[in-house]
Amino acid sequence: KLMPRYPEPNVVNFGSFFSTQTQAATTINTAKAITYNNADTAYGVYRDPADNSKIKVARPAIYNVQFSIQVDKTSGGTGKFYIWPAINGTAVADSASLIQIQGNNAEIFSAANYFLPLSNGDYFQLYFSVDDLSVQLQHFAAAAPVPAIPSIILTVMQVYV
Repeated sequence: KLMPRYPEPNVVNFGSFFSTQTQAATTINTAKAITYNNADTAYGVYRDPADNSKIKVARPAIYNVQFSIQVDKTSGGTGKFYIWPAINGTAVADSASLIQIQGNNAEIFSAANYFLPLSNGDYFQLYFSVDDLSVQLQHFAAAAPVPAIPSIILTVMQVYV
């Protein structure tokens, strides 16, 4: 992709990231960082090269962080999926969401957004936890006429300096 040139200093920082991998917990009731194996258009917002669960910003500002996830359950019964943001490794207070999913091969799409204040070099992550190991973030391959479904899509946009 050819990237347009952005003028400084008035450009707004932004980024788009997604994962084409299924992401599953290995232990119940334990926080697991969500990872991103692909980046789309980005300027001033980037994945940490040492840890692809960390999203960093180059400019202090308030950022609108939006995500969509595809949650899947691979066995019967009911399971809970929790998701929340963390800044520099600390969970953001009063920010978690709960999805309860029931049944084998049940899928739920969910989305949310947050305003996060971030400084130069700060990073944020999205974490999830489950009470049943058959609940996971699911990637689905393309099947005509539908394109592939990422397990997560994350967009980040600077909204205030």
